[in-house]
Amino acid sequence: MPRILDRNAFGIWSFIAKRAFKVEFERPKSTDQASKAIRETLTEHEVGLYMHIPFCTGTCLFCPYTRFPISKHKDEKLIRKYVDALLSEIKSYSLITKGLEFKVTDIHAGGGTPSLLNGKFWKAISDYLAEYLRAEAKIAIEANPEDLKDEAYVFDLLDSGIGEVSLGVQSFAPKTLKSLGRRHSSEDCFRSIENLRNAGCKYINIDLMYMVPGQSLQEWVEDLEIASEQDVDEITCYPTLITPYCIGYELLKSGRIEQPDNKTLKSMIYAAEDLLSSKGFQPIEIYGYSRKEGWKYVTVNLEMEGPLLGLGCAAEGFTGGYEYHNTSFVQEYIRALRDGELPIAGARLVNSLGRAIRYAVCRIFICRGLDKLEFKQKFGRDFHDLVGKTGFGRMLGLLKLFGYLKEDERKIELTKRGLFTAHKICWAFVLNVPCRIAEEYRKAPWPSKVTVP
Repeated sequence: MPRILDRNAFGIWSFIAKRAFKVEFERPKSTDQASKAIRETLTEHEVGLYMHIPFCTGTCLFCPYTRFPISKHKDEKLIRKYVDALLSEIKSYSLITKGLEFKVTDIHAGGGTPSLLNGKFWKAISDYLAEYLRAEAKIAIEANPEDLKDEAYVFDLLDSGIGEVSLGVQSFAPKTLKSLGRRHSSEDCFRSIENLRNAGCKYINIDLMYMVPGQSLQEWVEDLEIASEQDVDEITCYPTLITPYCIGYELLKSGRIEQPDNKTLKSMIYAAEDLLSSKGFQPIEIYGYSRKEGWKYVTVNLEMEGPLLGLGCAAEGFTGGYEYHNTSFVQEYIRALRDGELPIAGARLVNSLGRAIRYAVCRIFICRGLDKLEFKQKFGRDFHDLVGKTGFGRMLGLLKLFGYLKEDERKIELTKRGLFTAHKICWAFVLNVPCRIAEEYRKAPWPSKVTVP
């Protein structure tokens, strides 16, 4: 069978992800029950916010996210209804969190395609966030290059409360873009970056993809070279992960198209590390490289660490003690909020040890290092006292013996030798836990229970 970067692709790490991260979600008995759980577990001062905008004007071959195909002009009524529902959800969280002392520090809109919403819609969302959740942070959105070719449209977005943009470049090579099913050109990417800078966008990230079917190592290096020459603040590099529900899955499974081999995967990972580091981009995550010290594109880690409030169809939230998943069906999401209900389709409680392990996994294997003093301040116990005797703690000991991690009195850090292993751990987890959860919630709008894996 041809190589596919699916949930079984990472050997022992895929096996561990399936065994170590078994989760069970149940539908809340009522909106009151879910509201109470959110309120009681949202105890930290700084909170992130994620909004899911599920609309797309096309479907990319390997997209693993919840999306809803639309015609931008014909379906404006549906978009308006969706935004109205999102505004209602913001008001609901205002009531749930009334009296709690917290600050919304990061706001991230993903999709789907958030850039399909024009400035008028984003202005309404921004105003509601300020009024009902006291949010002062600028909104960060994911955007497709073809949406930002018009300079006036970009100025309108930036005037509406958008402060950061993650541009889905994916590749500058026409052949690779075609393999991904993308509709934009490299010229669209260059024009979009220029328009964002001219409009005063404070921070720009661009996404690149590797392990694309038919892509060579040299083509990947050429993409990295071109990206490093652009006026952007961060470059994030993602492998082409394959889920059973993406359009391209059967093409790969049947062998009609093929991904690069495991040796090339490793070479692509280290090519990004070496080339971008040499061009002035500092490694901040195993997949992220930033030109600006102390800044990275927002809230991605909060999905693991919390606290993060999730709004929108298919959004996931994690307060730190309560993890929940909104319904993945657009019309049901709209209906629930119209009827005064929270759109939460499933939720589960997470104990302090569970959260501590999630936090440690994220810090060590994604953010490249865990500060043990910060850990103690957050969880009230020394890292090794709380986590060291668990299976996860024993695994860390083995990784130190192999030279993949190093530890001193202050930190546990990922080594360059351990970078490839960290990628395998990370993507095995992503495919076997969040992608599996998303897959199950695509099957029915309100399942009574979902167990993963």
